[in-house]
Amino acid sequence: HSLPAGEPRARPAGPSSGREGGRRKRTTFSKAQLELLVRAFEKEPYPGIALREQLSGLTDIPESRIQ
Repeated sequence: HSLPAGEPRARPAGPSSGREGGRRKRTTFSKAQLELLVRAFEKEPYPGIALREQLSGLTDIPESRIQ
């Protein structure tokens, strides 16, 4: 468990390497996107994949960010 001085622990490279390297950039929504998402989530608080994909197509927001 001894590391040479000045050498940081190895971290996986690239943005898709999980949470360890930092946080993903915050998603910002336009007013129209926000209104559509709020209405959708009021009707269905836990949308399934089909609804998330539909919202993704309507808002141009990646499906992975609609949760």
